[in-house]
Amino acid sequence: MVADSIGCINFKPGDTAMKLSNEQMSSLVHLAFSRMDGAWFMAVAKKYGIEAAWEMDVEAWKQFSYVMGKNLAKQATAEPSWPGTFLDAMSVFMNVLGMTGRSITVDDGAITIRVTDCEVQKGIAKAGIADCGIVTVETYQGLVRGLFGKDVNISVEHTKNLNHGDDCCEVVIRTG
Repeated sequence: MVADSIGCINFKPGDTAMKLSNEQMSSLVHLAFSRMDGAWFMAVAKKYGIEAAWEMDVEAWKQFSYVMGKNLAKQATAEPSWPGTFLDAMSVFMNVLGMTGRSITVDDGAITIRVTDCEVQKGIAKAGIADCGIVTVETYQGLVRGLFGKDVNISVEHTKNLNHGDDCCEVVIRTG
């Protein structure tokens, strides 16, 4: 930080008034992302109703996941390939969303993702007004389309849901 001639503080990239570790900064990013997602959802629900909030939430996640997929594809060191690039992208995406307690298995052409701890789901459960199943399906489809192109179709089935009392959120993904 450097003060200029009129006393304004100018920050250089990486400068912060608080000295946060990378882990603390990452934790703050997860919290901010999930809370912003919930805050705008609640604001739309309050002003336009819960159905409108759900419609906008689905559309926002479709767009966000597609753009995230495109950006991750640009970061890939090799030509995107199924399922490797998707699995790598899911790892990054889940870290961004604060999804811990997760496992991903590939068996007989199906990818099964299980999550037992998710910041977004916790916010939804706390609000007690919503279920993230529809958004989850659209998000995974958007991520795939961003990575591999808009014409790629996958089947996404949300088979278990923490908000329904299951032991995890489980999603099964198949190509074709």
